[in-house]
Amino acid sequence: MFGLFEKKENENTGISAPENGVTTEARPQRETLEITPAITDNARLVLLEILQAMGLSVDVAVKESKENTIALEITGAEDLGIVIGKAGSTLHALQLLLSNILSKKYQKKAFVHLDANDYKVKQEQQIIASAADAADVAERENVQIVLDPMTSAERRIVHTALQDRPGVETFSRGVGRMRQVVVSPKDFKKDKSE
Repeated sequence: MFGLFEKKENENTGISAPENGVTTEARPQRETLEITPAITDNARLVLLEILQAMGLSVDVAVKESKENTIALEITGAEDLGIVIGKAGSTLHALQLLLSNILSKKYQKKAFVHLDANDYKVKQEQQIIASAADAADVAERENVQIVLDPMTSAERRIVHTALQDRPGVETFSRGVGRMRQVVVSPKDFKKDKSE
């Protein structure tokens, strides 16, 4: 139909390829890494090495892991703002880096959860409190409350926190980094006098 997008089968490999000659294959799903004490300790040591290279004198403790996820907590007396970064961006980057290092080393998909001085725990508590406040206002004033843009993980926290609240419902709107949660009264109807 459209020359560039038509596929033809390569006689030798049986792999479908676009007419332009570029071969595209679906990436095979990698098996998930089974977490053992040795793997968890290795992850802790790799993270310590990265943090020491950053010039930080901190410790890394192993937290209780869930669902094939290695959970580590960075602790230290000094301010861990450099480890956390703006809105947790450095912490997220370290988590992704460590996950990629372990996945490459063990040739299986590794899931890692990092926290620093309970930053993520406190952040989650703030999100839940904000969601509850928004729900209170939405119910009391019969208005929809649009929360600030959030990551998918943060939006999931809001949806979960309010899912059992009978007077409100939540949904997401927007795209990419600007995606927001809307907290709305159940059966919301805009006042016709506006």
